[in-house]
Amino acid sequence: MGIRTVVTLSKLEQDTLPAQLSDEVYYFEHNDLARSFLDVSLIITIAQQYDADAIHPGYGFLSENAKLATACADKHLIFVGPSPDNLRLMGDKQEARKIAREARIPLTQSFEGDVDDLLKQADNLPYPVLIKAAMGGGGKGMTRCHNKQELNSSLETVARQAANYFGDGRIYVEHYIAAPRHIEVQVLADQHHHCIHLFERECSIQRRYQKIIEEAPAPGLSEDKRAELTHDAIRLCQTINYSNAGTIEFLLDENGHHYFLEMNTRIQVEHPVTEAITSIDLVEWQFRIANGEALTLQQSDVHRTGHAIEARLYAENPKDHFKPCPGNISLLKLAGDLPIRMEMGFNQPTTIHPQYDPMIAKFIAHGSSREKAIERLGVFLSKSSIHGIATNATYLLRILNEGDFLNQQINTHYCTDKHDILTHKPAADSMLIGMAYLIKRLYSGDKPNGIKGHWRLLPVIHFSLEETNYSIHYQTTRQGLMIEWDNQTMEVSSPHCKDHQIQFTHKNKSRLFHWMDDSKGTHLFHNGETWLVKSQDQLPPVSIKKTNDQQHNGNALNAPLPGQILKIHVTEGQPVKKGDLLLVLEAMKMENHLKAWKDGVIEKIHIEKGHQVKSNQLLITTN
Repeated sequence: MGIRTVVTLSKLEQDTLPAQLSDEVYYFEHNDLARSFLDVSLIITIAQQYDADAIHPGYGFLSENAKLATACADKHLIFVGPSPDNLRLMGDKQEARKIAREARIPLTQSFEGDVDDLLKQADNLPYPVLIKAAMGGGGKGMTRCHNKQELNSSLETVARQAANYFGDGRIYVEHYIAAPRHIEVQVLADQHHHCIHLFERECSIQRRYQKIIEEAPAPGLSEDKRAELTHDAIRLCQTINYSNAGTIEFLLDENGHHYFLEMNTRIQVEHPVTEAITSIDLVEWQFRIANGEALTLQQSDVHRTGHAIEARLYAENPKDHFKPCPGNISLLKLAGDLPIRMEMGFNQPTTIHPQYDPMIAKFIAHGSSREKAIERLGVFLSKSSIHGIATNATYLLRILNEGDFLNQQINTHYCTDKHDILTHKPAADSMLIGMAYLIKRLYSGDKPNGIKGHWRLLPVIHFSLEETNYSIHYQTTRQGLMIEWDNQTMEVSSPHCKDHQIQFTHKNKSRLFHWMDDSKGTHLFHNGETWLVKSQDQLPPVSIKKTNDQQHNGNALNAPLPGQILKIHVTEGQPVKKGDLLLVLEAMKMENHLKAWKDGVIEKIHIEKGHQVKSNQLLITTN
């Protein structure tokens, strides 16, 4: 739009994309939020210092703060958002419910008052109930109570948290709907009393009351229900003379009845899915409306095309109660060849700091149908890898592949109900992982398309995967590699390893892995899963090694790989010298000459000429 920008950042964010892309950058002196992103007077001072015309608050921190909007008006700055009155009315959840009631919009039953008042009503509440902060948002300051005892023990805690989070300790209790869908309607309203909706979004996939996957439109929603929701959303906006972008959130119960939840008076994290299906730039319209322009769109101009889905990438560990996991990203590989909208603050390995929300990226896919959009996003996640910190990337991919999600059987308890399924790691495909590890060992290095160093002389590699030891025997061919795995011979074509990517073709199917080495071993990433592989090779290679059924005592020769005994050069009782040829083992069209490793006498020959032997099978013992 030709608008020059000054972005405010902490000094921790100097290597981020906003720092690179903005015309100018102001770095806060302090990393403390209260003295940086949450300091209204400081932000106004910075805007004046740069002779700014307007402030866009984004979708966090002060984005719904009436004090900031009022301060902008006082200093003749444009606040790119609704009016201070809109923010005050809808930012207070208790006040917002009163307005919705006056607008004849369905509401859940609620109970208000201070802690003592609510305790007096404890015997008559319709359990389960939710305790909510009057000024809360983003799922924070909410606690579910199943009985009077839980309510008694939680009220004061939630009130204290509300005061700490939002500077307002007021709370209220609301009837809890057991298994609702969470559906929201996007609106745009100008300062000339014109309001339109841009359809709805499905936001039911949540953990800890916070969204992680959003879709537009809501799957399986009837046109009649869509009309009811959008009609109520516009009526609420008209009741308060709302202007700018906004979102009205509803709960939809099992019987299809909807209830007003809250209004978000800002741009939403998930706004890209609406932009994808309508081709309308919501942020651009935020600026135009804030500048006094009238909407040029009529409701009849807004059309849906296809389906869009967004996944939020969090630095957190889903297995450990979604515990945030800041730290250093050491490997970042995103599938940039796919038509995916990526919204993130970095495009290279960086540090994720503990001072901020753990959401670090959003990925948005659009397709002609829900199935196409889900498939496109799933392929992107499966071909992308982040290493160094724990993220929910694998968790997101498992959701996209889960049956109930694909069949539209979702509600706000989906993540809780499916926790064990979504956090269970599938069994390793050891053969496929072994192929990738072999290619990494053979082809990584200075010359990515040729075998390196001593590996050229070694027909077998040994490794462990999840505490189990494996061996792969191999031979190079014109097309790539011929490998021996569990007495089966298989071909791997077009092997390639470069820039932490491993690619090869097996059974006419292209495979893609990413890899990263550290002190633990080699981490291999494939289809959203991570596998740790450790080398079990001893260099230089030797023919004598421990077997599964016998401890190695220096007196046994075991088969270094599966194959056929071509010739035996010794007999039982025969003395041999170190280096004497004992037998010839053919494997994968190669002759392996096995020699004596010390002076001694052949005590027992356990095989015959022509025998097929397995890897590690006992061949000869000496004394």
